[in-house]
Amino acid sequence: MIENPARVMRVSADLAWVRSESPSSCGACAGKGCGNSLYARLLHPREPEYPVLNPIGALVGEAVVIGIEDGAVYRAVLLGYLVPLALLLGGALLGSVWGEIQAIAGSLTGLLVAAVWLKRRRTETAPIILRRGEAHCSAH
Repeated sequence: MIENPARVMRVSADLAWVRSESPSSCGACAGKGCGNSLYARLLHPREPEYPVLNPIGALVGEAVVIGIEDGAVYRAVLLGYLVPLALLLGGALLGSVWGEIQAIAGSLTGLLVAAVWLKRRRTETAPIILRRGEAHCSAH
């Protein structure tokens, strides 16, 4: 299980929107002048928020530990690239029997089918809040 500290920013239904706490590689999080902290603030002035499953009922502002299964990242990457590519090519090949416009339409249809299928499988690789955690320092 891959674990990462995060902070709950908002809660809705069974989801919590979290912002990942990105610790400094050198451990000097408080040193706002260090290079790592400077790059973090320059490239990511505000960390993005991610929706995660919230089975423990974490509240806004709480420090939590989020986790995702070890193989989930690899499966998501494989499915995210291979399924759309296969359906794009399959649709294009099938459509090419009737002409160029149909090949384009077939490839777009293949991509649409892949997008719908992947969206439905999304919860299989969704990160989840494992437990309440300690507050970690961040480059904010």
